[in-house]
Amino acid sequence: MNGPWANPWQPNYYPQGNPNGYVPFQPFVPPPQPYWNRAYAPPDPANYRSKKYPDLNPILAADTTLLRFDVKKKPRTEILASTYYSSRHSPALSKGVKHLRLISKSFPWTIDIVSQGPITCEAVWDALFTGLQEFIADSEWGFIIDDKKKREAVEKAAKKRIEGEQITDKRLRRIDYLGEGTFFKGLEQDQDYHKLRLLPAEQGCPETWIVKLGTQ
Repeated sequence: MNGPWANPWQPNYYPQGNPNGYVPFQPFVPPPQPYWNRAYAPPDPANYRSKKYPDLNPILAADTTLLRFDVKKKPRTEILASTYYSSRHSPALSKGVKHLRLISKSFPWTIDIVSQGPITCEAVWDALFTGLQEFIADSEWGFIIDDKKKREAVEKAAKKRIEGEQITDKRLRRIDYLGEGTFFKGLEQDQDYHKLRLLPAEQGCPETWIVKLGTQ
């Protein structure tokens, strides 16, 4: 395919629409003129796309993204401003999907993103942050305590987070389950793991992506 749309990930492509689900409603504000630095796009943006996942925005794809941010913190404040504002309204997938599911080999929860319009990069970042800010349920803690090493890691991470944020609420959050491995390293796919991870009799989501996390 030739012409300006041969590569959907050109820096001037900004779809309109407001993601719902985990993303709070905000009126659409046209983004500033895109700013692409060497950290996030090569000199020729037309060649900037994932080889493994060509339909996935390259700033999200594990094999192309150089973006690293701590998912313990709000993406709006943690991601470099020039990168955040130039990419926030870009579609997560060239197909313009309205339902995307996040799973991970680093945590046992499923995060579904449902939107009235095409799901954006900002929606993915915000959904990940919001989903991991939920409190750990009593039943979840019941499984965690069976693994002494995991329990100690969760308690250590929670203590560090609470002291760092200087908060009085000492309830455990899902983010604590990750320990030190809280840095976003992109999205990837593993069909075998996807099938294994799907709860029997549960309806799957065609756009299910694995969140790759690790230490800085």
